[in-house]
Parts: sequence; C-alpha cells; structure tokens
Amino acid sequence: MSTWNDALTRARQLVAVAGCLMVTAAGLVAPVVASPAAADDLAAGERYLRAYLKQIKAPGLAYAVIRGDEVVQRGAWGVDGDGRPITTQTPFLLGSTSKSFTALAVAQLVEAGRIDLDTTASTYLPWLRLGDADTARTVTVRQLLTHTSGLPQVWSTDLTDRYDNRPGALARSVRDLASVRPTTAVGQTYQYSDANYMILGALVENVTGDTFGGYLRRHVLDPLQMTHSAATADEARAVGIPPGHRYYLGRPQRFAAPFDTAGVPYGFLAASLDDLSHYAIAQLAGGRYGDTRILGPQGTRQLHTGTVATGHGTYGFGWKNSTLDGVGARIVWHAGATPDFFTHIVLAPDSNLAVIIMTNLYGLHMDAPLSAGAFNLTRILHGGTPATATEDPMQVWALVGLLGVAAVLLALLAWSWARVLHGRRSDRVPPVRSRGRTIAATIAWIGACALVAVGVARQVPAFWEGAGLAKLQLWAPDVGHGIRVVVVLAAALALTRLGLGAHAMVTARPPTSPRREHATGPLTSPPPLMVPTPSLPITAGSCGRAALRLTCWLSDWRLWCLAAINSAWCSRRSPTRLDGRSSPSWPTATPRSPSSPLRSRSRCRRCRGT
Repeated sequence: MSTWNDALTRARQLVAVAGCLMVTAAGLVAPVVASPAAADDLAAGERYLRAYLKQIKAPGLAYAVIRGDEVVQRGAWGVDGDGRPITTQTPFLLGSTSKSFTALAVAQLVEAGRIDLDTTASTYLPWLRLGDADTARTVTVRQLLTHTSGLPQVWSTDLTDRYDNRPGALARSVRDLASVRPTTAVGQTYQYSDANYMILGALVENVTGDTFGGYLRRHVLDPLQMTHSAATADEARAVGIPPGHRYYLGRPQRFAAPFDTAGVPYGFLAASLDDLSHYAIAQLAGGRYGDTRILGPQGTRQLHTGTVATGHGTYGFGWKNSTLDGVGARIVWHAGATPDFFTHIVLAPDSNLAVIIMTNLYGLHMDAPLSAGAFNLTRILHGGTPATATEDPMQVWALVGLLGVAAVLLALLAWSWARVLHGRRSDRVPPVRSRGRTIAATIAWIGACALVAVGVARQVPAFWEGAGLAKLQLWAPDVGHGIRVVVVLAAALALTRLGLGAHAMVTARPPTSPRREHATGPLTSPPPLMVPTPSLPITAGSCGRAALRLTCWLSDWRLWCLAAINSAWCSRRSPTRLDGRSSPSWPTATPRSPSSPLRSRSRCRRCRGT
C-alpha cells in the first residue's frame, strides 16, 4: 500500500514539475513571438518597401532595421544619379536630419560645461543680430534647440541653400540673419526654423574655435566610425556624393547640386546607410557605440525628450516625439530633405528598435508619401498595418493652372501674328480707327499681359511658404519652368500688341472731308497724302506719293510737310499711267469699271503691300 502511495506521490510531483516547465517555456517563448522585428515582420517589411519604391518612383533606396546594437536587416536597391548601383556605403544628403547632429554637438559642449542651455546665444556669439540687438540678447540656447526663439522659417528665402563653400560661409549666413525679426513671442511658441540651427552651428564654431564640420568630424563622425560621411566640401569630394533626383512632371530627373558648407548645421550633412546605422545604434544605447561613448545617458535622454508641443507631438533637441498611429508605440524621429535627397530615421526606444530609409529623390508634393515609408515599416515591425499617404495636390493644381494660362496666351499670340500675316497678304485696306481707341486698346493689352506675368511670378510661389521664383525653381523645377513660360509668353504678347498698336498709329489715315469731284483744275486745298485705293487710278505719281508716305511715317510734322510738297509737285505735272496712256491731272478721278484691270491696287508692283 505504501509503495502505491509513494508512486502516486512521485507521479503528482512529476506532473507539477512538467506544468511549471510549460508555464516557464510559455513565458520565455511569448516575448519572442510578440517582439518587434520578428522574422515574419521583417519579410513583410521588405515586401512593403518593394511596393513603396515603385510608388514613389525612386531610382535608388537604402534601408536598415536595427534592434539594440545589431543591424537585423538592411538593403540597397536601384542606382544613383550616375547610374551606379546603390550600396550601403553610398553617401546621401541627410536634409533636416542633420539637425540632430547639431543638437548632439551642443549637448556635448553642455556636458563639458562650455555651454549653458539657459544662457542667451549672444553670450557665445557677441556679434549676433536678429532684427535688433534686444532680440539677440533674449534668445537662449535652449530656445534655439527647441524652435521657440520666435524666428520664422527662412527656407523660402535666399538665406538657405546658398551652396557657399568659401571659408567663413556659416558665419556669413548667420550674419545675414540680422534682417530677420521674430514673428512670435520668444520662448512661448514652437515655430520650426532653419535659422535656429544655423545660429547653433555658428555658436559651436565660436565656442570651440574650430569649424563646425571639423568639430563634427573629430567629436561625432570619427568616434562613430562614419567613414563615408561628409561635413565639409573637401570631404564631400573625397567620398564622392553622387547626384540625386528631383520630380519633374511626376518623373525623377537627375539633379547634381554642389555641397553647401553653410547649410551643414541644418540640412547638408552627408552620410551612408552604414554610417547612419552606427549613429542610430548610439542613440538607442544612450550615447554609446561599441566601446566609444559620444554622450552620457542623461544627455541622450534629454535630446529625445520632447518639451514643446508642436501640434503633432512634441519637440526635444533636434528630435521629434510622437505616438505611432495604429500601434501606439512611442517614437523619436526626424525626417529631412534636400532638393534631390530624402532621409528618415525613426527610433522606438521602448522596443529598442530603429528604422532608417534613404532615397535619392525628393519633391515637395511627395513629402507625405516619402515620410510614410519609415513610419509604415515601423508599424509593420510592431505587428501593425501600413497607413495610406497621398501627395499634395497643390503642385498638380498649379501645373494645370499654369498650363491653361500658357495655352490662352499662346492662342492670343498666334491670333495676333495671324492677323499681321493676313494683313500683309491681303489687298483689303484695313479699317480706319481713331488714335485714341488705338492707344487705349494697346494700353489695355499691355496692362493685361503685365498683370498676368507679375501675378503668376509672385502669387504662385507664395503658395509654398512665400518662396521666391528662384527657390521654387530649385525645389519644384516643373512649376518654376511653368511660371517662366507664362512670363515669356505674356511678354511676347505684350510686345506684339505694342508693335501692332505702333503700326496702326503710323499707318492710320487722318480724317478727311468727303471728296469733291472736279472736272478740271486743282483742288482748292492740298489733299492729304493717301495710299492709292481701288477708287483711284494707279499711276506713277500715286506710287511716288505712297513711297514718300512710307518713308516719312516716323513723325507727323514731317509727314504733313512732305505731303504738302508732294501734292504741290504732283499738281504741276501730268502723271503717266503704268499702262502708258495719258491720265487727267491728279486729283481728278476717272471712274473705272469693276472689270478694269487697273482697278486692283496689286497691279502696281511698286506700291504693292502699302
């Protein structure tokens, strides 16, 4: 009996142990299945990116998925602007993603005690002027980092995209901000502006005594082993940044822009996918990459912590914070673009996950679809589904409108020239119009053309944050070319109507009293000089008068004086008809039958076309 009880007890113990093991195994396996970046999710993410590449029509794309300190997936597809295959070491321009590097450089100096966040920027840049001296003395370093300085966005002006690689380029661009005044209260409202990070770049130069690119190379890029990056024009030439692409009528068009040293703090840093992967690993690891630490954990958290509401989340130091729709994950991210490149980094700190997408194509109207790539890949890796993003229709509307205006102008121009050519070939005498009506019509045509040209050149770019024509030509070349075509057509039409008006003025017949018929003898007063009409006989004298009139069309007083002389001369001689027969002295008119071969003015070759 005891033996049986012992066996039953042992069996119960075994069952209990097996149950514990099963529970433990379930607890160990469940996190692996539910964790981001599982194998199935990675495969789904790659399939999505293939479709994404076709959707945005990008010639080349590079992407990476990072978990912790490991790159779990990466890829490089397509070709660069020179037709060479994209690799994970192909450098891309980072656009506004460069701002996070600038914030990192400032955080390093804060950690070293060389900069205080709540000290005014003018303390470190004594020559800084922002509209007036008082503004520069009130804006702090923290406000520059969080875009709460009150300075407006200067993207649409000539203060950015200067492509200035001369020594002191960054300091010059910041000095030119002296004309920029805050448009909101300092320290109270978030207002994204490249000017903030231009100033921070100059501040780093002034505090360290080094160029901004040189400081980044020694304190950020080299420690992170970013060997295919560029922060100066010399480095850009060394790594060989290939041309990118811009959208032109919906298709990618190669665009080779120079490097911009003055723009590195806010948008022109260059790096490859491998380089940016090292940077993302350091961001996830609290400022450490391998055995190298570029910033302490507290400083890294401060970079990522949003403190200012943006309307779509919060903004920290060079990083945006928001919650990813559909999966509820907190993300720290920043996207950036130059006219021909687009880069997007998304960090999911709670999942220890990072996503990077880089393309060699950009267009203002495609900003939402391009940005959706990294967001959707992050959603997929968290078990969610991609969201749909559509392009901005404003650019399409602008192109359609410009095309319509150009078509109308072209039709009016063709109609005007058709009238000119028809008038030259026709024997019909044009109708007489008063000079006042001719002047009024010409002024109306020129005014309408000027209104169209100025309106299009000024108002259409204003839809893009008040950008000028040159800036719009850089970022949306098809719209820029459309504006130029409309302006040229309007100018051509105005000149054509001006020429037609001038011609009508100098060839218009002055008003005369009804002709009186005289059997014999001269008129009691000299008649005005007139081009022979079908009602007058075609004579050598009439041809001479017509030639004289065309010679003297430039001035009214000369015209009337010479007309009087010509009339007196013609009255003293008997003109000879072109057919050799005698004719009554001018201006006695000899009626001709409609069938007379001399009735048509075209019978006189010398006055044909007058």
